[in-house]
Amino acid sequence: MVMISLEKTSGLPIEMRDDFSLAFGAGVAAVKAQVREFSSMKNYLKDPQAQFGRRDVYHIYRDVSLEADAERIRTAGVQYDLTVIPPGMIGDEFVKTIGHYHPYKPGTAVRYPEVYEVIHGQVFWILQRPSEDFERLEEVYLIRGGRGSKLVVPPSFGHVSVNPTDEVLVLSNWQPRGLEPLYESYETHNGAAYYVTRSERLSKTGSTSTNFEFVPNLSYKSVPELQPAESRELPQYNLRSALPIYFTGTKDLSTLDFLTNPEKYLDDLTVNKLLSPQVYEKFRY
Repeated sequence: MVMISLEKTSGLPIEMRDDFSLAFGAGVAAVKAQVREFSSMKNYLKDPQAQFGRRDVYHIYRDVSLEADAERIRTAGVQYDLTVIPPGMIGDEFVKTIGHYHPYKPGTAVRYPEVYEVIHGQVFWILQRPSEDFERLEEVYLIRGGRGSKLVVPPSFGHVSVNPTDEVLVLSNWQPRGLEPLYESYETHNGAAYYVTRSERLSKTGSTSTNFEFVPNLSYKSVPELQPAESRELPQYNLRSALPIYFTGTKDLSTLDFLTNPEKYLDDLTVNKLLSPQVYEKFRY
């Protein structure tokens, strides 16, 4: 059995087996994966009639930690999760998470944020800010990330993670403890604002290249233009590309206070502070 070590990029003694399941090393309590089955994804797809070669699409491991850190993490009101998204195509659409929004923090008019990190592989994150009734989309951003990339999802934004390559994608995230994702709008509208699809192009020389296409989802009443962006480094929260978020978060859990008390950090949790505009060349692989 071939094992891939995720310890350097995650900060935890974790390995991935060749069936994409995770093996937890010494000091980490084993966590049973939550399975997202293909049968539950039909209403989130570009083509609900598309077929898929596996029963499981992706796995989520919730509340992972070193046993020595577990009590401090609980007291801080946060949790650390891992998501494993093997490669694959659903019709002409790249495999993805189903997408969700976050609830409001009780007693405030502010939705909770979340922090993501790429541990292995590459990702397209699609962020979208809806109208109050979730029927229209006001802003949509595309963020491309590789190993070590971080993303803070701003309050009020929904998000989808897409695996656009032929290798497995592993993500980690910090979020408020026990957060209940809101899936309904994504299910009602058959997914996110844009679908990431693959198309083959034949060049003049006869060679074939594969391009990414971003197809607007017309189930929404309005879909704005997709804006390419890049995550900014956020040293005030110890979010740097070279350091795993588990390491920086557990080293100083107060740096994650913006997740549980976002109303105190609204000046920082804006799109302009979290993202920088980018001009991407045509995507190929």
